Amino acid sequence: MHTQRRATVRPFRPEDWGAFLDLYEAVWGTRKSEEWFAWRFGANPYVEGIPMVVAEADGELVGAEPCLAVPLRAGDASALAFQPADWMVHPDHRRRGLFTEMTERLLDRYEDGPPDCYYNFPSAAILPGLRSFDWYEVGTLSTHCRVQDLSRLAAARSTEKPRWKAAAELGHLAAPVVRGLTSLSGGATDPPGEWTVDQHRTTPTETLVDLYRSGVPETIHVRRDPRWYRWRLANPRWDPTTYVVNDEHGTPVAALVAVAHGGRGESDTTGPRKVSVLDVVPADGSAPTASYEALLSAVVADADDADVLKCAGASLPRSVLRRYGFRSDDEFPLSMVSTPTRLVVRPTVVDSEENADAQSETGDRVEPGGSERWRLGTVDLTAPESWSVQLTGQDIA
Repeated sequence: MHTQRRATVRPFRPEDWGAFLDLYEAVWGTRKSEEWFAWRFGANPYVEGIPMVVAEADGELVGAEPCLAVPLRAGDASALAFQPADWMVHPDHRRRGLFTEMTERLLDRYEDGPPDCYYNFPSAAILPGLRSFDWYEVGTLSTHCRVQDLSRLAAARSTEKPRWKAAAELGHLAAPVVRGLTSLSGGATDPPGEWTVDQHRTTPTETLVDLYRSGVPETIHVRRDPRWYRWRLANPRWDPTTYVVNDEHGTPVAALVAVAHGGRGESDTTGPRKVSVLDVVPADGSAPTASYEALLSAVVADADDADVLKCAGASLPRSVLRRYGFRSDDEFPLSMVSTPTRLVVRPTVVDSEENADAQSETGDRVEPGGSERWRLGTVDLTAPESWSVQLTGQDIA
């Protein structure tokens, strides 16, 4: 009888990329390309090498815990974060302690840097494991959706969750409600006065960076610089469009980056046809409201064949989102079928006396935000209101 050897946990090696993609397909049921891997993990400009530990058994990868290096900023304070992404264990090797071994090895390997902290958006299945390693659950981030074809959206998602299956069965009945929600939204918004909206298929990196610097949020967010945009928007599966509002002098006032994905035109998915608002600058909401309205109006007009449009709640003023028929996934009715986007965070080093699992005299969980390790500058990493993360700062690939 063949007995599987105990897996060995070690750092990623460059020759592991093919085995990683095999493991990815076995776990997630979809095949990614070498080009995708090279972009996502190999081309990140903020770290040398690929920050990843793997588990190997009988010459095959059976587990992997990679991280993406992400520059963070809050006001004038900056930090480098690692964002765990695509953590996985082969189904035949689960419940053998591999998650624990890999996570211990990862945290030990980078205890002295380069990351200052970790932040990510785990599934409910992995959340208890992260808590055991002192990740702190900050809360949930809202995503706002404009559902344009409930029947197609629900049908595409019906294989994923029973709730979507029920929605698919009722989709034709709910269609008038969906049409009502979108019809109540505002019509096309023209820019103020002699202002214009331009579209760019080649990303205007310097314009985006200049607009970001014109209104830097005091909350924790991804620090935009040329390297960030050139890497993050180079996803080989994307073809992003940038919309720029210019004033009467031709000076850019605000910009939005959107990408269409899913459904027809993507060989590796049969999911719903989506348009995602990836990034909006200025990110602090300091541009005139009319400029944000003009940007979103242009995106909606170009996405008439999409099943759903998505936008992070931190991207645009809520009044603008609601005007164009976007509803939050933490509110009825989307809350009935949506999975919350949980945000968790952990400093690179957690001292025993700062452990988030410590208990106060009353038996309640002690909030770790009082320690300097749990802050970015003066901003508390553990407070939900401290974070403003748009979709480019979340794990979408």
